[in-house]
Amino acid sequence: MVEQRVQKVLWIFMTIVGLGTSLCAQCDTDYNQSQSPKIANYDIEVHLDHEAKSASCVQKLRWKNTSPDTLKELRFYMYMNAFKDLNSTYLKNTRNMFGQDLNTRTAKEWGRIEVTEAIDANGNDLAQNQNYIQPNDGNVLDETVLSIPLEIPLLPGEEIRLDMKFEVKLPRTIVRSGYGPRDFFLFVHWFPQVCVYEKDKDMNWGWNSHQFMPGTEFFADFGDYDVTINASDHLVIGGSGCRVSNSSVPSKTGRQIVNFKAHDLIDFGWVAYPEYETYTSTFGDTDIEILMVPEHCQFADRYLKAVEQGLEYLEKHVGPYPYPKITVVDPPTHTLNSGFMEYPMMITCATAYGIPRSVRSVESLVIHEFTHMYFMGTLASNEKEEAWLDEGFVTYFEDRILDHYHGEQGSLFDVLGARSGNAQQSRNEYVSMSNPNLGTIARPGWEFDGGFKSLIYAKTATALKTMERIIGRDIMDDIVQTYFEAHKFTHPKEADLRKIVTEVLAKHGSDFDAENYLDQVLHTTGSVDFKMVDIDNSVGTIKAVREGDFEIETEVLVNFADGSSKTIKWGSTDKEIEYTFKSTDIVSAHIDPEQKIYLDLDLNNNSLTLDPNKKPIFKYAAKIGHWFQAVSQWTSFMM
Repeated sequence: MVEQRVQKVLWIFMTIVGLGTSLCAQCDTDYNQSQSPKIANYDIEVHLDHEAKSASCVQKLRWKNTSPDTLKELRFYMYMNAFKDLNSTYLKNTRNMFGQDLNTRTAKEWGRIEVTEAIDANGNDLAQNQNYIQPNDGNVLDETVLSIPLEIPLLPGEEIRLDMKFEVKLPRTIVRSGYGPRDFFLFVHWFPQVCVYEKDKDMNWGWNSHQFMPGTEFFADFGDYDVTINASDHLVIGGSGCRVSNSSVPSKTGRQIVNFKAHDLIDFGWVAYPEYETYTSTFGDTDIEILMVPEHCQFADRYLKAVEQGLEYLEKHVGPYPYPKITVVDPPTHTLNSGFMEYPMMITCATAYGIPRSVRSVESLVIHEFTHMYFMGTLASNEKEEAWLDEGFVTYFEDRILDHYHGEQGSLFDVLGARSGNAQQSRNEYVSMSNPNLGTIARPGWEFDGGFKSLIYAKTATALKTMERIIGRDIMDDIVQTYFEAHKFTHPKEADLRKIVTEVLAKHGSDFDAENYLDQVLHTTGSVDFKMVDIDNSVGTIKAVREGDFEIETEVLVNFADGSSKTIKWGSTDKEIEYTFKSTDIVSAHIDPEQKIYLDLDLNNNSLTLDPNKKPIFKYAAKIGHWFQAVSQWTSFMM
């Protein structure tokens, strides 16, 4: 009770501090102003009509042509139009999402975005000739990519400035962006955002302008943001970047003006909700802001601790956090489908009343989303085409962070003797697939028809864990740190990562065949399952097989009755081995005794013994007895 009272007093104090600081500047807007090439820069003024669930906006765009091409158009992502109706490519094959029957939506519950003006330096209104295009599927009813022809072609190295006006109407939340009851608003992927003009894998320049499709997320260029929000003063507002001012509008209008600034972001998101309670803290050089709904305030300290652990671990094992702030948004229960997502310098999480501290789903989610600040936010690979470069590495480090701070055997949950580590759960998500050979990892998100999370998140993380166990964590960290430092703010692709892997392995003198390994992991559907088949002491022979097409070398540890042992090398191309010893007193044989091959679909069939250990039987019998006693006590208490 004393500890709970101390925590309560502490968090009341933090709330007061947070409410006070929310009215003035946050963090240092002069941080590292030359980290990125700053190709796409936005000054946006927003006037929010909270009753109409819409905003009228003015956008000043500065965009650089960094290519050798002369451009005759600009292309913009118009993500909000994915929620305009059921004809968009994102929703056309969907009638139910997160338990919502989309057929029952009223006209007011849909969203949209429209550019009404785009004035160039010569006074031409380019919006008059705008048109929607469908580069992927030809669905003429999809309006998620906009082409605006230029009156004057943009030469290589030149910068264009457009004064734009646009109207955005939020949908009732389907996924991510939207509004909810009691004036909850999440503005994400909400403004006309210039698509990326870049080299493709064949080194040809062109617009990377995919429609918004299921299985895809986002891709944009880095730039500076100055966003000013004019909204009702009953709303608590948080967002990407640093809040540099918050003031009431002169006169009795009941409105406020909030201004955010940020450098070197690929996007900008913001949230508004009158019931938010604000908690602030600082860890190292990073300001942490947590926006909690009242019914979840008991989780504020868990959110904070998870962010601190993520910061501490990633700065040590990946690189310095390049931004001065992180905002953690806790969505209200009535709009929970706006959570579980990452935006530059802002993450949305989720929780529910009563989750005990021994179940760390809250911490796992916060750490996962914060880790995106490194791989989605700073490296910013193409999440539409190569989602594994983000989600796979994020899940791998989520596993490492949870296991480091809470123990490998119980980092995710440890309840009444039942426990599991986070990495164990990631592996289990992959190996428990009904078909682990469902498809390859390295393909665009829209090509997946099932298994996206199990392959992109879980299999990639498990493959990285396997690679780490083979080459050693120190070398793995060197690879990641070198990759991060070399390619932050550059949109790296698979080839960039593989080049770093090759160079770092050579530096350490490692003979690990990373090229073959990554080819199999990323571009084949192969899986591996080692099986110990037989021990025959009549002739002193062991037999083992490797099922699946994934080729990888391993070892077999054989133990003898006199206490001696022998380790046999198993080549990567051998589908089976049969080995005969001089001794006919074999006690046990164990494939991959150090469990380096974490991709192995079944670790339980890797060993055989002629002298089984009965201790596990007694251990699990004791656990069952413990669970039964606990349930009996709880039942008698409730009665």
